[in-house]
Amino acid sequence: MLDIRDERQMKGRPMDIEAGLRRPKIDVHTHVFRMENRADEAASADQLVKAGEMLGITEFWTFSPIITGFGSIEEVREENDTVLRAMRRHPDRIRGMCFVIPGHFKAALDEIDRCLDEGMIGIKLYNQYRLSDLVQWPVIERAIERRVPILMHAGFLPAREDLDGQPNISHGSDFRIASDRYPEAMLIHAHVGGGGDWERTIREMRGCSVNVFADVSGSNLDDGQVEFSVRELGAERVLFGTDGTMAGGVGKVLDATISDEERELIFRGNAERILDRQGKRPLAPGNKGDA
Repeated sequence: MLDIRDERQMKGRPMDIEAGLRRPKIDVHTHVFRMENRADEAASADQLVKAGEMLGITEFWTFSPIITGFGSIEEVREENDTVLRAMRRHPDRIRGMCFVIPGHFKAALDEIDRCLDEGMIGIKLYNQYRLSDLVQWPVIERAIERRVPILMHAGFLPAREDLDGQPNISHGSDFRIASDRYPEAMLIHAHVGGGGDWERTIREMRGCSVNVFADVSGSNLDDGQVEFSVRELGAERVLFGTDGTMAGGVGKVLDATISDEERELIFRGNAERILDRQGKRPLAPGNKGDA
């Protein structure tokens, strides 16, 4: 079998890393963290932006989910307030996505409205419920009404010991079920590179609506991951994200054997289309410069 890098060399496509780093990028999957010491919390947001500047990341979509248990609606609000503080500190770089737990019912919907009214541009769901669970329907309907995306923690975990820790984690088939019911909903499968069987979960989403995306974030940097996502879903349904693996996240898109037009869609163009649906524009210009 021909190695992807050998194929690139045969096509005469040397990688211009410096130009690739200068290329503007929208990172749809990042975190800010609630800390008791507000100075430390602010420094963490500052570091996110500073690191992004070295990699050409001009905009971050951030959130702060509760990752253990269900938590109260008061705790959920505290996490979202952390994101709002980061947005106010870096209005030219940081945008927020509102974390909710659908089991809070009306309180969750009220929290979505509060956060979106404060300037957030999407919804973040974690592993408390599968995306295909009926409890998600009101949240999805609110997202459609407000024309915002839902970014869902997801991955196909075949190992029993991993699944035991996240019994309600969603994967591609849950997205297909939700998409069949709500084809107009913008749904983002988080961190294809987050671990587990990423080929399986992507294949499960092939028949989904064009409004179902996958972000390629995560610390799993398997060669061919971006190419596989593009081949199975189409470049128009693949989003750039890092989930903290910033240099590796940029590197695997720059290194991917895809066209320059497909790379531009992943790095920025697809996120721009999502923003456009709610009448918003990117926080920084999209000129590729000499990349």
